[in-house]
Amino acid sequence: MDFTPITTQQPLPIGQKDGHVQPTELLRRGPVSVRNATESEEDREFIGKLVIEAFERKVVHATSRASLPAMNTIYSNHMRGRPPLFYERHFIAEYNGERAGTCVLHYHGDAELFPYRSEDIPPLSCCDMCGLWVSKLGIPSDYPAGKCYLDPICVDEKFRGKGIGKVLLDMAEIDAKKRGCKVIYLLVATTNRAQHLYERQGYHVIEKHSLCCCGYWCMTGEREFARMDKVLD
Repeated sequence: MDFTPITTQQPLPIGQKDGHVQPTELLRRGPVSVRNATESEEDREFIGKLVIEAFERKVVHATSRASLPAMNTIYSNHMRGRPPLFYERHFIAEYNGERAGTCVLHYHGDAELFPYRSEDIPPLSCCDMCGLWVSKLGIPSDYPAGKCYLDPICVDEKFRGKGIGKVLLDMAEIDAKKRGCKVIYLLVATTNRAQHLYERQGYHVIEKHSLCCCGYWCMTGEREFARMDKVLD
């Protein structure tokens, strides 16, 4: 099986489905292809469901298990009605044509371009709403110029072990270089085994954060995070 990366100056159209033009293929390695997300209900629901499932423990810690459907709705709503550049930040990996993973990139100025909107949030209890906003304190929102922040990156459980995470990381680097970034970085809990994947991909731990007392634990349910950087050639 050939896993040689294929990139193009002019992305190749995937084709049409149900009369709608499909998003273009940006990268392919064997059965794994990557494209930008769209505003379609299917893409929004896939990304929302996958991200909430991947970070379920963190979400439940911040809010409650009963709020999981609402958190999925928030993520899906957050992706609706955005400018085209927003969807260029979101990537979907497919395995033999089936959605299998996703990652999102953030660049300098994105917080102002794509702000959180209160109308995206469905009714929540006071406790869940407070937990939601406290959890956001642990998420960077000021992205330095010349650097790309990667968050989240996740793969559907049934497709793990097929190299999809690596292909998404490669896609992230391609996009960051295209936009003139010299460094790509991410935050990962020091208990997360994905740290080994990032190390194999060339990321290095720059620093570790734990805040004082139970700072990160209160916000995320994790006690320590590592910042991992990769210098782009």
